[in-house]
Amino acid sequence: MNEVINILKLPYVWGGVGVLLGAGLGANDLSIWILAILLGLFFFTMKMAGPAQEGKEGKLFAGGSLLMLGWILAFSIRGILI
Repeated sequence: MNEVINILKLPYVWGGVGVLLGAGLGANDLSIWILAILLGLFFFTMKMAGPAQEGKEGKLFAGGSLLMLGWILAFSIRGILI
């Protein structure tokens, strides 16, 4: 379980998932529901990570922002190209 939490602590994992979601589904109802579930999973991951540690909390919090940013950029690019 700790190995999974350690992987989910990486912000680029969340950003990549957001890009895949936005590029694959765009900005439709299903995509938004999946994004909401992923944000809930992100908050659960933060809870499981324990108390913030000096110098590491920025990397932990960046995952949620990268998830949203990756999703927005990917569905925007998808909308322009398709």
